[in-house]
Amino acid sequence: MSRGRDILTRRGLRDLVILLSAVSAVFYTPSPAMVSVAFVLLSLGSFIHFVSKGVLIRNEVLCRDGVYSIVRHPYYLANYLVDSGFCALSGNAYLLLAYPFLFFWSYGPTLRKEEGMLTEKHPGPSVAFILGTPPVFPDRLSIGNVGALFAGFSMRRISIKEAARIVRFYAMAFLILAVGRIAAAGSGRFHPVCEPSTLMPLLPAVILYALSLVILAMRKRRLAKA
Repeated sequence: MSRGRDILTRRGLRDLVILLSAVSAVFYTPSPAMVSVAFVLLSLGSFIHFVSKGVLIRNEVLCRDGVYSIVRHPYYLANYLVDSGFCALSGNAYLLLAYPFLFFWSYGPTLRKEEGMLTEKHPGPSVAFILGTPPVFPDRLSIGNVGALFAGFSMRRISIKEAARIVRFYAMAFLILAVGRIAAAGSGRFHPVCEPSTLMPLLPAVILYALSLVILAMRKRRLAKA
């Protein structure tokens, strides 16, 4: 399929999810339990994202150790969990139920392309890897490898850019929560807008987003010096 026909790409999915979650938060209110579940998903996704980057050696070797022994694409599993957390924070159950379809619609072509490249570059090992390891979600056999989660992990592979991205995940989560609180206050479903409890999620959203920009600025300065 050509790019012109790609209605929803992998790169655009997160922006769409954040937008739909923020808009949904105006009309829906998540329960405290749902908010807790959302941050558990977000934290788990951020953790898998971090570990995946610490194991991955892009375009050089076929990564089969650590988290890559549980699923072939742990980075995409991390994205699934993070985006599901955003959907849960919106309070919109329909969006949460629709997300799996959006995920496979946007990630499907990328998965096929990447695995085709793997089989070309590492024909024998890649085929065995594909046949023996589930693609995105672990199964009852692969989950047994969780004990070797950090095999092959190195902090040297975690870039400043990745740290900024994880910080931005939390900034967006608090922003969605803040939008919902402010909208609920404006409609009389929550405390008045001027009360601290209403605006409380907005403060970490602003601080964390600013922190992500500072981290990226530090990275830019380091690259300039190098």
